[in-house]
Amino acid sequence: MASFQPKPESGYYTVADWLELHCLEVPVAREWLSRVGDFASAAECRNSSQVLPSAEEIWSLASEALVEILPEISDDIEFIRDICERDWDAPAGAVPYTLDRAEHHTPLVSMCYQRTPEDALCVAHEFGHAVQYHLARECFISPILREVAAFAAEKALIDFTHRERPDLYASLNAAWESDSGVIFGRDVETLYEALKDPTKSYAYRMNYPLARLLADEIFNASDFDDLGKIYRGGPSLPVLLSAMKDRTGAAIEGNYLPQVPDADASNAAMNSYQSLGMMALLDIDYLEGEPEKNIGEYYALRVAHMHEQTAFVAIGNEDKPIGYANWEVDKIDVRLIRLTRLSAPFGDEIEVREKLLARLPENANLLTCDGQEKQVTW
Repeated sequence: MASFQPKPESGYYTVADWLELHCLEVPVAREWLSRVGDFASAAECRNSSQVLPSAEEIWSLASEALVEILPEISDDIEFIRDICERDWDAPAGAVPYTLDRAEHHTPLVSMCYQRTPEDALCVAHEFGHAVQYHLARECFISPILREVAAFAAEKALIDFTHRERPDLYASLNAAWESDSGVIFGRDVETLYEALKDPTKSYAYRMNYPLARLLADEIFNASDFDDLGKIYRGGPSLPVLLSAMKDRTGAAIEGNYLPQVPDADASNAAMNSYQSLGMMALLDIDYLEGEPEKNIGEYYALRVAHMHEQTAFVAIGNEDKPIGYANWEVDKIDVRLIRLTRLSAPFGDEIEVREKLLARLPENANLLTCDGQEKQVTW
C-alpha cells in the first residue's frame, strides 16, 4: 500500500493531496471515470469452489504470463520469480502486501494463501508490485501507477491461463469480474463523491478505479509498450493518459440524443413506445450484452419491466435521456430492490442511480451484484 511523504501537518491526506500527487485535474479524472461501464450490475455473482494450485505454482505462472507480453524485461521478471522473498502463511485475515526493501535489493511479499481464485489473483497482483519495485527502485511511483502494474499482472495471468491452463481460466476470470463489480461500482461511486469535495480525507481504494480501467485499456489495445515503461517507473500519469487518449481517439462523446417530448396524458401507448425507444437508443451505445440479444427477447424483457413498473428512464438537465434502469422486487421482502440493468452510455451512471433512488420508497434498499445494500437516503 502506498503512502505519501512527508506526512502533512493535519495528520491525514486529502483528496486534493491525492490529485496533486498525480498531477491530476478533477475534470480529467471525471472524464476517465465516465468510461466505466455498469460492471456492478452487469457482472454475474459467481462463487467458485475450485481448489487452485500452490502459491508457488501460481507465482511461476504469473512470471510466465508477464514474460510472454514483456520479453524485453524477461531477465528481471525471472529474477523476481526466483529471488523475491515470499511468505504465503501470514495470519488469516492479514492484508496482503509487498514491501519495497531497497537495502535488501529484493521486495518481500506476504499474504495468507488458501488456494482460492481470489488468492491466486492476489499472488499475481503482488508479483506485479514486486517486479515494479525491482525495476523502478530508484524512482517514486504514484499509487495509481503502482496499482496499474499490479492489476496488469493479474490480467496477464488470466489471459495466459485462457491459452495455456484452461482448467484455471474460468475461476480466475470469474474472480476478476467479481472484483471489477466492486471497483467499478462502489469504488467509482466513492471516488465521484470524493471529487465533489477535495478537502475530504483520502482513502487508498481511490486509486483502484483508474488503475483498473487503465490496465483494461492496455490489454484491450494489446499494446504493451506503455506497460513496460510503467514497470520501469514511468511515465507520469498525465503523460500516460494523454498517450492512451491520442491512440484510441477516446474523447468522450457528448449526449447527441434528441430532447424528450412532453408526455401526452391522452396517449399512454405512445408514451410507452417513447420510453422503449429511449432504452433502445441508450443500449445501442452502451452495449454490455443487451443490444446483441434477439430483438424479440430484448423487446419482451423491457415491456415486462414496464408492465411491472420496474423500469425507469432518467432525463438530464438538457431534457435528454441520460440512462435507464431495470430492477426486480424481492418476493419475500418488498423493501429489497435488485438492480438488473443500468445503462448510462454518456458517463452519467451516478446521476441515474441518484434519480432512481429518489423514485423508490424511502424504506427500500437497492442491492447491486456485489452484495452491497445502498440506503435510499444516501
